[in-house]
Amino acid sequence: MKTSNVSTLAIIHATRETRVNLQSKLVEAQKEANTGRYADVGVTIGYLTQRTISLRQDYARLQTFKDTNIVAASRLELTQTTLDGVASAAEEFLSTLMAARAAPSSASVAITDAKNKLTSFEAALNTTVNGTHIFAGVNTDVKPITAYFGTPPSAAQSAVATAFVTEFGVAQGAAGVENISGADMQAFLDGAFADLFDHANWTTTWSAASDQNITSRISTNERIQTSTNANEGPFRALAQAYTMIADIGLDELSPEAYLAVVNTAIEVVGQAVADLTQLRAGLGTSEERIAAANERIDIQRSLLNEHILQLEGVDTYEATVRVNSLLTQIETAYALTARLQNLSLLNHI
Repeated sequence: MKTSNVSTLAIIHATRETRVNLQSKLVEAQKEANTGRYADVGVTIGYLTQRTISLRQDYARLQTFKDTNIVAASRLELTQTTLDGVASAAEEFLSTLMAARAAPSSASVAITDAKNKLTSFEAALNTTVNGTHIFAGVNTDVKPITAYFGTPPSAAQSAVATAFVTEFGVAQGAAGVENISGADMQAFLDGAFADLFDHANWTTTWSAASDQNITSRISTNERIQTSTNANEGPFRALAQAYTMIADIGLDELSPEAYLAVVNTAIEVVGQAVADLTQLRAGLGTSEERIAAANERIDIQRSLLNEHILQLEGVDTYEATVRVNSLLTQIETAYALTARLQNLSLLNHI
């Protein structure tokens, strides 16, 4: 009969290998208990790995849409808030104009209000979020509106002064403006002055914004505009009305010319407010489409996640039980190793 030598050292090495194997299994079990997913999906599900990779790619693509939609929705929300302030200011200005028409003695009040409203209007159109200008179209890194009043005079202010002198032969507020008739002033307002706020002149003297708005792909097959720009008609009209009152020498005009200016400003502001409402409605439609797209994306992500869990998911309760079992085995292995290390022939001599 053949016998084999068995040493204490050999037994200790055997228990060490057992501990290493148990610790490796423990790491996997803890990972599965924490993530609810197989520790090594490829090894566990084999050929189905390709399927789960494809599902995860689709899930990630939908998540990208969701993330970009959040950015677009935030931009639209801020735009709507700003436009609400612009519209409210315009309606307040209408009240000022009505009072100025009823009492020409309040012309100075109207002029001051127009200057303040124009400054606030410029600030609104220059609104930024995270360093990007939301009313600059695709030129988000460019400040869209140049301040009208400044030193030296802005291109827009110089253009108004030149047009006034060309039309009447005198500067705004200078001696002789009281002789301008109501008909001549109306012709100027409808002609040379209005031309200063057409698209071509506006983009030359006032605005550096792009006519092209930002578009966003909100789902696999949907792309919509998610911004507006400072070149839109309502903005040009409001600038026209504010400038008309603030810098045409209103308080020096004859009663007829005075009424021509105030009445024209009332008409222009009224139309601008109506056009602003339409502009805001269009942006509101974009907001609704984003919200609807997000709802569809959430449903699709939920379905994809369900399929992924069917392929990769583990029973977290079972994984937790396995973790506890492995911990008990490892503790037992350590205890056994400690007892083996204490074995010695000297204890029996």
